[in-house]
Amino acid sequence: MYLLIDRDNDTVVVHSEPKDGRYQQTASHPWGTPVELPDPLAFTLDTEELKDYAD
Repeated sequence: MYLLIDRDNDTVVVHSEPKDGRYQQTASHPWGTPVELPDPLAFTLDTEELKDYAD
């Protein structure tokens, strides 16, 4: 799993299911929304506080 906090676009991008050197799944979420992280992490990331860092 690769989690990207993209300050340029105010998004959280989750890359998952690596296979053959590439991630098979990519999901982008705006800051302030809960982000469901898939297994093996399997928890919800609260991104509300990230809005404090927006330009």
